Amino acid sequence: MRLISWNVMGGYGGHMSAQVEQLKNLQPDVVALQEVTAKTAPTYREQLKAAGYYSIVDSFQSVKYLTRLRSNSFGELIASRWPLISSPLKFDVPWPEKVLSCFIIGPWGDVLLHTAHIPSGDYNNVKKIETLEGIYKALANPAQYPRILCGDFSTPQEELPDGRIVTWGQKRKRTGEIVLQKYWGQRWDTGERNILEKLSEYDLVDVYRKLYLNRPEYSLYETTDGQRTGRRYDHVFASESLNPVECRYLHYLREKKLSGHSAIEVEFKPHLAQTNPRQLLNMTVEESEQ
Repeated sequence: MRLISWNVMGGYGGHMSAQVEQLKNLQPDVVALQEVTAKTAPTYREQLKAAGYYSIVDSFQSVKYLTRLRSNSFGELIASRWPLISSPLKFDVPWPEKVLSCFIIGPWGDVLLHTAHIPSGDYNNVKKIETLEGIYKALANPAQYPRILCGDFSTPQEELPDGRIVTWGQKRKRTGEIVLQKYWGQRWDTGERNILEKLSEYDLVDVYRKLYLNRPEYSLYETTDGQRTGRRYDHVFASESLNPVECRYLHYLREKKLSGHSAIEVEFKPHLAQTNPRQLLNMTVEESEQ
C-alpha cells in the first residue's frame, strides 16, 4: 500500500488540476490532503474520481455550521482506490473539520486512517495546542486496528543532529542553550512532544525517523527576519504491523510551486490482515459519488 499525504494549501493559486495530475502520475493507493477548502473540495472530488479514486470523503461532510462551509476554512480529504468506511472516533478539537478519520478496506486488511492539519500558532494562538491535545487524547489508547496518522502538524521547530527535537514551547538562548519559553512553554512543549514522541507508546511511530533515524529533512521553508529555515512539519505516524519500508518527501512538487509543502509518500508492506470493521461497527461505505 502506498500513501501520499500532502498539504495542498487550498489549491495554491488555482493549481488544483495540476496537483491532481501529479497524484495521478504517482498512482498512490491512498491520498490524504490537508488544507482543502469547502469551495475547492468538490473540484478535488471530481478530478480524483476521474483519476481512479472511487471512494472519497472530506471533513466538510460532517460540518454542522454553515458559516464554516461558506468560508475558506481549511479541511481534509481522503481518497482511496478501495472502499472507505466512516470512523466513529470523535476528536475534541476547536475546529472539527481539521481532523478526518476513516477505515480503509483494502485487500491486505483494514486500517484506521487519520489525517489532520494543525493551525499555526502564530495566527491562532491557543487553538494550535488545543488541537494537538485533542488528537493525542483521542489516539493515546490501545487500538484494535493498525492505524496511520498523517498531515501537517506545524511542529517541530527544529530537529538536532543527535535526534533531539526542539518544540515551539522552547527557545534557544544566545549561549546556544535550549530552554522552555516562559509562562506557556511547558504546555506547548508537552502538547507537541505528545504527538511527535509519546504516540509511539501507542503504536504510532514517526515513519521517517524509524527508517532514517537522524537524517536531516524538511517539508517546507519559512522566512523569518530575512532568514530562510527548513522545517519538517509534515509527518506520517503508523503502526508497526503495517511495516513501512520506504518514506520520501516529494520536493519537486513544492519546487514546481504546486504547494508550499512537499508531499510525503510512504510504502507499506503490512504483516497481518485485519477483520473487516463493517462486521463490528455496522457502518455505511462512503461512496465517491456522494
